[in-house]
Amino acid sequence: MSNELVCVNSITSTMYNVSKMKSKLADAVTVVESDIRAQFAVAFKSLYRDGVVPDGFPNLSPPIDQVHLTSPEDLKRVYSGQGFYVILSDRPVDGNRCQLNHGTLRAIYRGECRTVRKRIQSHLFNAQYNANYEERSFRYVADQKKTRSSFYEPHWPHCLKLDLDGPSGVDIDQAPHSDYKWFVLVHRMKDSSQRVRQLAELAFDDVFGHPAGSRDT
Repeated sequence: MSNELVCVNSITSTMYNVSKMKSKLADAVTVVESDIRAQFAVAFKSLYRDGVVPDGFPNLSPPIDQVHLTSPEDLKRVYSGQGFYVILSDRPVDGNRCQLNHGTLRAIYRGECRTVRKRIQSHLFNAQYNANYEERSFRYVADQKKTRSSFYEPHWPHCLKLDLDGPSGVDIDQAPHSDYKWFVLVHRMKDSSQRVRQLAELAFDDVFGHPAGSRDT
């Protein structure tokens, strides 16, 4: 019996230290995330020299889309998959210090999503987005095969906010927002993760400053 105890005690004294493992893993993740953030920053500086959005990005991979929006029909030209996006407008936003511009338009929001088109809809055609969401939810629940499960699609209550105490989300096809120009940049990021896209958001802020309409700080 005493020999068995000695053996167990010997093994126990040489076991791993999970606390140190956890700390080492966290440090490694921090280093990798810092590197990815820096890579995005370098790319943004190269793409948008002096904070200016060029008229196009020919033969770029992965692609960056540029879409002018005036009506919900224009959403068809917006990439539907995973990506990082920037909304620019000539609509003044108090406190906006973001330096990215395209002619008279300035970046007022930046974000990320796995379904960029719907997310842009939620920002710029908010009434239509909410109505469409309710309709999709109703149809899903009405399907007798799915009555026991909740609607799978997330709803985004927090959207572009032009004024600090103003509504979340706008309708740019209606006055007064229809008096301004609206432009969207979409960096397609197929096979990305949310954390990678979030690091792109942070890198964008590092380079150009945080857009005032992105009230997530």
